[in-house]
Amino acid sequence: MALNEVSKEVGYINRIIRNVRNVKKSEFNPFFEDLNAADCIILVGEGRSQSALYIGMGQLNKEVRTMVDIDFPGRDIVEAAPVLEKKFERIALLVNSGSGETTTPKIVAKQLSDYIEHEKSDKFTIDAVVSNTNSSIGRIAEKEYGTVLELKGRERKSNTTNTFLKHGIMNDVYELGSLLLFQKTKEAINEKEDYKAVFKKVEEESTAIGEIVDSFVSSNLYQDIIDKLESRCRITLGGLGPARNAAKMTAIRLQHVKRALGDETYLSGSFAPRPRASDILFLISWSGETESILEWCREHKKFGAYVYSIVGNESALTRESESFIIESPPTTFYERATFALSPLPLHLVERLHHRGFRLPEYIMEWWEHSVTQ
Repeated sequence: MALNEVSKEVGYINRIIRNVRNVKKSEFNPFFEDLNAADCIILVGEGRSQSALYIGMGQLNKEVRTMVDIDFPGRDIVEAAPVLEKKFERIALLVNSGSGETTTPKIVAKQLSDYIEHEKSDKFTIDAVVSNTNSSIGRIAEKEYGTVLELKGRERKSNTTNTFLKHGIMNDVYELGSLLLFQKTKEAINEKEDYKAVFKKVEEESTAIGEIVDSFVSSNLYQDIIDKLESRCRITLGGLGPARNAAKMTAIRLQHVKRALGDETYLSGSFAPRPRASDILFLISWSGETESILEWCREHKKFGAYVYSIVGNESALTRESESFIIESPPTTFYERATFALSPLPLHLVERLHHRGFRLPEYIMEWWEHSVTQ
């Protein structure tokens, strides 16, 4: 393994770590100070970037809101802003958007920017993480109330087919990098440390991530999962709270491959199908003792489905499913579980490619780009 590389099994993990290490400290300091000073942080993102933001900033010892919260004080940020100003001294809108052009984050950032300038409010900041600083969201840095952090990973690439144009490169380089950065930012704030501590924490966590990913990917359990995914079956991924966001980040990518096989990928819940023989259920749970999770496990097993899990402890779930244990406090478990699961779609594509199965061009470009990075 090359110097400073943390994973020998999954190359793009090393690229993610390099990108986070290369974040400019001169940009990160004001970004961190805004979040540290805020009484309330509002999280805005879409898709996997949203999930990374929610996992990373979950369990922060501050008031953290999303605009879909049932008690969010308005239908949009403009309606909510006056209410928030009365309740809090400092409010940060925290945006995660690799392209810097994602629809909802772009609209919300523009609305709040217009509100701040119209009302001459000094209580708000807009703090964004993007891969493209020349984007609509990236240009928030030009405002005195805005900070923008550049995190590499979302590259521009010429698209060779209409399908690839629609789906893009479905790797997790930007999303996982932002997750790691948010995770360590949260920990530094909770522990009342300064911005320099974030980079120390990133270095320590990078080693742990590499070991966990390599251990999981090299396990017999992982190979068994790939064997089962290759077959004609549906897969449901699930968890509660931050575990659901971790499941969602994997499900979004896995469904592209399974759909090409004529199958589907689901998130557990009311829209997931009833289990049938040979289906797969994959559960994420730190405690492994949550009753609703155990009920999902037992129901699927009753119908002959295969049940796998990532857990944080020896528990009821480890006894009732095929499990991989990540020994970790709950504050880091969900981030580590997300990293561990991220190679599954790539290794499924690799297996199918070696079998000679013809996959859509956009999936092969995504796979080829990922394995060469």
